Amino acid sequence: MISPERALAQLRIALVIEDVGLGGGQERVIAELAPRLARSHEVHLFCFSVEGIELSGITVHRLRPPPLPQGPRAIWFAAASSLRIRPGRFDLVLSQGGNTLVQDAALVHTMHREKHRARARLARHQGHGSIGRRAWESFRDSIFARLERRAALRCRSRLIAISPTVGDYLSREYDLLPEEIHIVRNGVDHTTFRPDLQERARERLRPQLGLAAHEFVAVFMGGRWFEKGLPQTIEALAIADSSIRLMVVGRGDIERFLRLADKLGVRERVGFVSHVDCPQDYLAMADCLVHPNPIEPFGLAVLEAAACGLPLLAARSGVALDLIEEGVTGLFIEHRPTSIAAGLDHLASDPEALRKMRSAVHRRSQQFSWDIHARRIEELLVQFAQKREGDLP
Repeated sequence: MISPERALAQLRIALVIEDVGLGGGQERVIAELAPRLARSHEVHLFCFSVEGIELSGITVHRLRPPPLPQGPRAIWFAAASSLRIRPGRFDLVLSQGGNTLVQDAALVHTMHREKHRARARLARHQGHGSIGRRAWESFRDSIFARLERRAALRCRSRLIAISPTVGDYLSREYDLLPEEIHIVRNGVDHTTFRPDLQERARERLRPQLGLAAHEFVAVFMGGRWFEKGLPQTIEALAIADSSIRLMVVGRGDIERFLRLADKLGVRERVGFVSHVDCPQDYLAMADCLVHPNPIEPFGLAVLEAAACGLPLLAARSGVALDLIEEGVTGLFIEHRPTSIAAGLDHLASDPEALRKMRSAVHRRSQQFSWDIHARRIEELLVQFAQKREGDLP
């Protein structure tokens, strides 16, 4: 078996992901991980696109992206990456879930079976989307779930989950032992997301957004609005005792949700910002983050909000389980308007408690960093490579 020192010096690692960038999600995780691994290893990146990161020491293998929507594009990538990558050239091929067929290890960010069930419930209860769209989404989700299952079973004992929520899901869905799954939580950039942004962000952004300095403002950050609970959040405004403003930052069907807000009589209290270059400023200008997604694998926006000192209203899933101490750093909420409204009222009614929460949640966020994340991933990859070589005849 190779020694740890030799493994550290000689690992050739293929990282497989559609896109790499600093926006969020899996793209952000690999944008932070790849340059750190490249300090000690030979890193090859198989992707459609990469931007915003230092590429020194990284060999980029760009695959040609097809002119397709996101779902078919991801399926095409899984096939194309499998043909492009030669596993024998690498000590490890690290996929992001099931996005290739030739992985030796998988970093799992999603819970496709759970998402599939959630979308099915959404379609039944809210009639979300046309029949054709729902049929396509069901077919797409079934393919993603099959790829995920294949990766989980192919890489058992070499699975890295981004949170205990994802680890429990993998164990439950694929009959894996807890020791076959390694938990490595994502990180956060504390130089970008920090509490001292609050005063400047409030002075600059609130007037631009039509928000008064004294108003209580909740921010909802990210996409996939139906899944993450934006309808319930807007409904919560209508039944809350406090006059709360909501800023929605991310891409989605704005017109549809404006109509919902108008129907509920809260149109003047809901604002939308489609795209921002500095999400930290929109977090810093707010009074709390509301994130009622009950099947959140991790929730980078939740951690980034905490690093900005923003009290949290979030479901019991992902990183919220690590960050929220009831009444100290925020509150757990259910995926229901009444629960969200009660949480908003609780925070809006006690400015002194809110101030204490800001300090406490920021302190709690200090246990997370991208350096810690990369160091733990590196340790596991070395272990995987050692075991793989030791198993060879």
